[in-house]
Amino acid sequence: MRHPQRRRFTHARRAIATALAVAMAAVFFVPAAASAAGGAAGEVFALTNAQRTKAGIPALKSDPGLDAAAAEWARHLAASCTFDHSSSAWRNARIASFGWVASGENIAAGQPDAQSVVTGWMNSTGHRANILDKRYTGLGVGYATGKCYRTYWVQIFGIGSPVKSLSGGAGDLTGDRAADVLARTSTGDLKIYPGNGNGGFKAASTAMSGWGARPFTTLGDFSGDGVPDIARTESDGRLMLYAGNGKGGLRAPVKIGNGWAQFSQLIGGIDFDGDRQTDVIARTKSGDMLLYRGNGRGGFIAGNKKIGSGWGTLNSIFYAGDFTGDSRGDVIARRPDGTLWVYPTNGKGAWVTARQIGRGWSAMTAIVGGGDFDGNGTQDVLARNSAGSLVLYGGTGRGGFLPSRIVGNAWNGMAQIG
Repeated sequence: MRHPQRRRFTHARRAIATALAVAMAAVFFVPAAASAAGGAAGEVFALTNAQRTKAGIPALKSDPGLDAAAAEWARHLAASCTFDHSSSAWRNARIASFGWVASGENIAAGQPDAQSVVTGWMNSTGHRANILDKRYTGLGVGYATGKCYRTYWVQIFGIGSPVKSLSGGAGDLTGDRAADVLARTSTGDLKIYPGNGNGGFKAASTAMSGWGARPFTTLGDFSGDGVPDIARTESDGRLMLYAGNGKGGLRAPVKIGNGWAQFSQLIGGIDFDGDRQTDVIARTKSGDMLLYRGNGRGGFIAGNKKIGSGWGTLNSIFYAGDFTGDSRGDVIARRPDGTLWVYPTNGKGAWVTARQIGRGWSAMTAIVGGGDFDGNGTQDVLARNSAGSLVLYGGTGRGGFLPSRIVGNAWNGMAQIG
């Protein structure tokens, strides 16, 4: 049996016939952003695992690195009007840092929905062999639309030990595998705007009434139970943990520290020291940055460490997840001149050289990490403009942005977005 990295299967005649039949009918379609882990791609993921379960094979794990690679290749096929496999070298350059040492791939074009494409693959000897290969432990799925074959589907399978990914933003607060947005209203309520996994929203809900005027800090999974948490600093300096319940609500607050009123901002959710536990970075009023290491159980390892200075002039700072695609967390900040900069970490408790990733951001009244809001496996940024529109800046997974688009209006009534 050939090594998974080198396997390239001939597409079933049925799949090619479908693709060619669709080509003329879909000539007016233009390339659109791909989605993975949510939407149609999420359906493919679930249906694929259903086939493995039926065959008595362990389910595949969803992975942002595999998702991002699959989504990128789906976009490439849609934009270039081609129907070819990626190379093992291309895939390895994108997934190795996530812990995957070998990969395989299925592609298809022209199928109208997730059920059709999975059925087609299962009726093809080579594609079926990939889906039921016991050596594979991870799966990423990409989906895109384009002008020649209308729909493009990509599966990238992985062998290895995946690195735990720490998402930016509020995370999945509702337990549906889609990134959500948390907002504090001008009247002091906390509202959850659940993402639909494809760059849009479901109906909003109230996480807590009467929160008040104090800012919240998103912490990622600070308590170690797999559910995102948030924190609030009280006027007397107590730091209170509000653990998420995974169903769109918050548990009763627990004190996890004192003396936190001295800080002008807290940045949570980041694994700065590389121990795979979420930490908190605190900015002092003089612009120093102090690291408080999380213990993975809802508390801190004793002591703190200064990790930077001169951050006082930056007027917006947030944790963006793995924005650059190297499996390490990144911080994004806006400078007074309106330029946007990414401050990557080295995964070992230090910063990598910052670089500019945008300009003209002064008009934005809020900029936050969006997690994987559009469902394509990469980390995104959400920003509110002066008109109150919420704009999605989808990440490329390589430290850049996809074309922006408005995903909401009338957000000016929010005192804080996170």
